[in-house]
Amino acid sequence: MKSLKKRLVIILTAVMLITGWGVYGLLVSFLPESYFPWYPVIPCFYYIMGLVLIQVITRDKKENQVKLVNLYMIIKLTKVAACVLLAGIYLYVITLQRRDFIVVFVGFYLLYLGIETYFFYLTEEIIKKKKVDE
Repeated sequence: MKSLKKRLVIILTAVMLITGWGVYGLLVSFLPESYFPWYPVIPCFYYIMGLVLIQVITRDKKENQVKLVNLYMIIKLTKVAACVLLAGIYLYVITLQRRDFIVVFVGFYLLYLGIETYFFYLTEEIIKKKKVDE
């Protein structure tokens, strides 16, 4: 699982750096009126969420499928709650460029959803491979 963990961290870091800088460049170059000062918080938030996800799903204790499914559902619920909390705080406290924030935040959410699904897939493949080898 250590090699998987390193691989997932590398993938997450690469995707978040490329996407974060890419969207930043797009906002600054082509849509300067849509750039908001709190933009860097969004990629950092999803990067931290990804690191937590990687830490949780790469733990070695995966003996019961029901517990594993419950763990995945708890991760998804926690992610949604954290996203709603962050978006709510921004919309309540900072009243500037709400529409732009929501569009970028939802875009990153969808990207993160894809990354998360891919990470779950890779983890399940490793678990299946371990069970076949045993």
